[in-house]
Parts: sequence; structure tokens; C-alpha cells
Amino acid sequence: RQPRILAGTRRDPGLGVELAFPHPDERGGTDDEDAPRHSAELILTENEDRLDGLAEAHLVGEQRASAERTDHTADGLEHNETGTPSSQAGDHLAQMDKRARKLAQLDPGEGWASIEGEGELAVVTFGSCTGPVREAFARARADGLQARLVSLRLLSPPQPARLKRALAGVKRVLVVEQTHSGQFLRYLRADYELPGEVKSLRRPGPLPFRPDEIFQSMKQWEHA
Repeated sequence: RQPRILAGTRRDPGLGVELAFPHPDERGGTDDEDAPRHSAELILTENEDRLDGLAEAHLVGEQRASAERTDHTADGLEHNETGTPSSQAGDHLAQMDKRARKLAQLDPGEGWASIEGEGELAVVTFGSCTGPVREAFARARADGLQARLVSLRLLSPPQPARLKRALAGVKRVLVVEQTHSGQFLRYLRADYELPGEVKSLRRPGPLPFRPDEIFQSMKQWEHA
């Protein structure tokens, strides 16, 4: 679900997450130049009937009279359920568990990766390498070389079942990445089962890969 943009709405338990802009009446009007200006704030609701594990975030500048609710605190520290910074081990574990539940519920649909082409040779890549790989695929098609491109758009949480389907029938995998030590390949081997033989094409920046480099590697790997 995409967040909704609303005015003067604090929470919607049925939605769970929404983007709320405080109503002008809540800010004391918009004509007063001395009135505080509030930024848009994500309102995350807590609902025991839901498993999303989300908690409420306070509006910037909002005052809380209740002892159980504190004023908004803008920082990057770990916090407890009310948003108060905390160094307690129990609070840290609770918030880490909550973030893990959020990731576990993530369903990226078909957006987890870009998949193109067919063939027994697959090129797996991600990020800025995707552009030159696509250009290399255009040259490969013109040369009669059939191959499959899988460009991951989501690295965490892993999607092993989806990648297994995307690589069904593949006998050789070329992993293309702009790194020095092959971190992407090691990530793939840690969380996925890559079929057939696997080869790494990698180098560090700042110079990007050229399509012809990738194309020549594909030809060599196809006929190896």
C-alpha cells in the first residue's frame, strides 16, 4: 500500500501507515509568520489486531500532556515505544524485533527484480551495472546469443524462491558487479542457490563497465 497524503488526520488504524500534513488550525493558522512550521510526518499506528509491529510517531512540535506520551524527539538514537531515546538493552531488542517483523511482511511483488530474455546463460547484476548490461544484451541479441538478465532491485529481505524461478533452466551464471572483492556474489551465495557454473565479472570504481566488456565476457562464457 502507498501512504496517503492527508490534512488534519492523526491516524487511520485500518491503513496502518499514512503521510499526514497538520491542518492549519492545528498549527495556529498560516498567516502568522512566527507560527511554527511543521514538516510532513509519517504516522505509524499500533494495532494489536495487526502484525505490522508499527508504533505511532509524534508530529514535529506536538506537545503531549500525558505522562505516557512524550514530546517529539528528533534524533538518530534508539528509542522506546513512546519515542523517547533509550540505551536499555530491552528497548533495543524490542525495536530490532519490530524492524525484523516489518521486513518479514514485505511483499515486493514483481518489483523485486527486472527480468529480461531467455537462455541457458544468465547475467545477474544490480544497481548501476544494469544499464551497461542491457546494452551488452542488445549486442548479444544482434549476434545471435540468447541470454537472460536478472537485475535485483531488492537486496533485503532475500527472495530465494523468486530467483530460483527466474533462473530455472539456466546452466551458467555471470555475476556482474562494480566491487573489488565480489561482495554481491558472496551475498548471492549466502542467501540463494545459483544453478550451474558461476563466474564473476567485477572491478572497483571509479570507471564503470563498458557494454563491450560485458558482451565479450558473455560470449566467452557461453562458448567456454
